[in-house]
Amino acid sequence: MAITPNFTASVNFSSPRILSLTDTSTGTDGTLTTRRVYLQKADGTYLVPTGTTTNYIVWNYAVSFIDIDVLDIDYALSIEIRWMAGSTEQYTDSKLFDFTTYSENFYYQLTQYQSSIPKLVDDSGYYLNKLKLRVCIDEANQAISLGGDVKSSQAALDRAKYLIDNQTTFF
Repeated sequence: MAITPNFTASVNFSSPRILSLTDTSTGTDGTLTTRRVYLQKADGTYLVPTGTTTNYIVWNYAVSFIDIDVLDIDYALSIEIRWMAGSTEQYTDSKLFDFTTYSENFYYQLTQYQSSIPKLVDDSGYYLNKLKLRVCIDEANQAISLGGDVKSSQAALDRAKYLIDNQTTFF
């Protein structure tokens, strides 16, 4: 008995705080009882829900998915899942992800705002800053997909957050 460990991670745009993980492993192993989810940030620390006393989240093996209320901002993360038989690790899988939901939602809000004020696209300052936001999002995505680089991805997400947090200045 053995599994080939695998998982997916996603965020729904209507619930940007919720990180959804789905176990897509193949095979069977009757000894497995839980999974441990490690969400490592670019600075090496771990992201866990409020009140969690470990650096991991416990995920019951009987359930193929888990929703974790943990994303208070956009993050670039190294996600590792360990499949456990009791307290013994049996399998592990890790992947890099960047979650850009907050930035993408704000970018779309800018697009909606433009539709109510079409001349806004003629404002070079506004449009340049909107372009900066798009570039930050794209840089974050490329740092993960092309470079496997969580630190550069998080730096781009931090730049996007700065633009959003200071929207009265930039937009």
